[in-house]
Amino acid sequence: MRRRTHSLHADQAEINVSPLIDMVFILLIFFIVATSFVNEVGITSKYKDSASPTDQKRTPLTFELSPSGQILQNGAAIGLEEVAPLVRNAHEESKASIIVRVSPGSKAGLATEVMDQAMRGGAKAIKMSPLPK
Repeated sequence: MRRRTHSLHADQAEINVSPLIDMVFILLIFFIVATSFVNEVGITSKYKDSASPTDQKRTPLTFELSPSGQILQNGAAIGLEEVAPLVRNAHEESKASIIVRVSPGSKAGLATEVMDQAMRGGAKAIKMSPLPK
């Protein structure tokens, strides 16, 4: 009986985990080196709110989106292709901040396209605000 218990302890094998740890470190280094960090251009959070008119000399360029899909600038309907030239020709202080006022029921895709056109025109920051119902 003694002999059996002694043979059970001798049959146990040890697992060497050092190659496994080496492989984990190699994979970790590979993924760190292979990862690319992308800096996307977006809307800046340093926009001065329009509630303080003393800080701004000129009013920002404003576009309004109606529920029917029209883009209004100073009350006049304009086309989507006219947004970039309007921003490009605007005064430098007006170009620094663009406001897109969205009425309830208007298309989100249209708001995105107006923002894209404003960025193409050279806008520095774009702020979206809701229009009252």
